[in-house]
Formats: sequence, structure tokens, C-alpha cells
Amino acid sequence: MLYLMTLDDRQEILRQLDVEAESYDFPMLDNGYYYHGDQKMTIFRDDKRWAILLEVLAFNNHQDGLDGLITIANVFGNCLTGWNDNDNFNYFASDNGVETFLINDTIYSPYLNPDAKSILVREQEVPIISDRQHYKLKGIEFEHEGKITPWEFLRGLIPEYSNLFWVTREEISTKIPTDLPIFMILDSWHHPDLAVGEKPSETETFQQIAEAIMTGNKHLYNTTEINNTHWTNWPEGGTL
Repeated sequence: MLYLMTLDDRQEILRQLDVEAESYDFPMLDNGYYYHGDQKMTIFRDDKRWAILLEVLAFNNHQDGLDGLITIANVFGNCLTGWNDNDNFNYFASDNGVETFLINDTIYSPYLNPDAKSILVREQEVPIISDRQHYKLKGIEFEHEGKITPWEFLRGLIPEYSNLFWVTREEISTKIPTDLPIFMILDSWHHPDLAVGEKPSETETFQQIAEAIMTGNKHLYNTTEINNTHWTNWPEGGTL
């Protein structure tokens, strides 16, 4: 297969990611308004086109119910048919019969309703686990004795139910052409720390991703940087 991209394309990929980072359209995993949960990167390419779909599953700390559980889907590329806008925010979870979370004047924080037994995600029933040991085994430390907050609940769903929250190929077709093939999928990677001014182009990870896209050789992505996308690495997320 003849790969027609050039070094200029490599630089354009990195330039676009940096520009989007400066305009806050590149995910900040320690965003003060979102408790980080999970993430996924889907890379698309052919001989002349490329696109990156960066998804973040998080909980908005300005919400009290399941409407705070959100999938933010940012897109980048040279062939996009839609841009980063309000359509980036996707809500796939809903209550199943009773309110999933309650709030009172004691802790001023939403917490898991003891009477809630499941939620719906894309109309699929997902059981609610109230056993605190389940959360502790995932490294989750509780903020309130005897209560489970929405972001703790979200992190308890990961990774078993993460796939229910990612956008489908059809859903993203309004922004990424349906005939553009998937090239690579990453569930974790080394993410730039935007809060301290680090740019995507300054990381070996995204330099290699750009190189892989340009050449069509996914084996060029073999970074020595340590994956840091797990939510435990971004403790400032959701704390504003």
C-alpha cells in the first residue's frame, strides 16, 4: 500500500492537537469540574486522511444525579465533517425506577440511594453494587462514611461497563466519515499534563502516534513513557 502522507502531515497532526489543547478542546484529565473515570482513543486513517477520537468518561461535579455521568468525545483530524461543540457531551445513563442518587443537608454531596438496585445505560440494565469492599479493591477511598458518591460509583463501574459508555461508529459519523477505517485503539496512554503547560507535541507518545498515522505503521507506537491515564493519577479532577 502506498502511504501518501508526508512529514508536513506529521507536523500538522501535532500542531492541531496543540492548538486544540490551548483552546481547551483537548481533554484535561484533571479538569477541576470533572471527576475522571475512564478514557479511550480511537485513531482512524487512510492514505490521505486521519482523525482521532478522544473519549473521556467522567462525572460533572455540578450535577447531583445521573445526568452528571458524561462521555465527552473530542475529535481531531483533516477530514472532519463536524467540530468540537456541545454535541461532544453524551449522556447514556438514566435512573431505573428510582433516583440513583440522593442529597441531604448533612454532607451536601450526592450519594448512592440504598433503594436503587440498577441503572440503565443505553437501555441496558446495569446492577448497582453497594458492597464497599468492591470499591476498595479498585483503590477507591470513600469521602463519606457509609455513603458512596456518584464519582465513586462511576469508578466502581470501570472497566467492566466502560464499553457501554463509548460512542458508536454511527454516533460519531456526524463528525468522522464512515468510510475512514479504524487504525488503532488505545485504552490507556501517556497523557500530557495540560495544567502545567505540557503540550501533546512535547510527549513521545503523541509524537509516535503522529508518526504511526503518517506512515500507516502502528508498530512505530512503542513509547517508553509510562501510561498515566488511570484516574488515580489525576487527583485534582473534580475538586473545584
